[in-house]
Amino acid sequence: VAAFDMGDEEAVISPGGVGFDINCGVRVVRTNLTEDDIKGDIREELAQALFDHIPVGVGTEGVIPCSEIDVNEILSMGIDWAIEK
Repeated sequence: VAAFDMGDEEAVISPGGVGFDINCGVRVVRTNLTEDDIKGDIREELAQALFDHIPVGVGTEGVIPCSEIDVNEILSMGIDWAIEK
């Protein structure tokens, strides 16, 4: 377990704390959004959009359909595959 003082602008997020060690598929994304940017209804809308667009669990589907055939293309193209789809 890693804990950091979030009042410190130099604080970090340990990837080990979000599943990096077991490669569970959890990812950390840094944005330029501030807490004030995501207050009120936009917070729920953002959370729902992330949930809708990021596949979770076994056998679930996201907005972008993906078959086993697509896996090689995804591995070679990365995010460009998703943008193209």
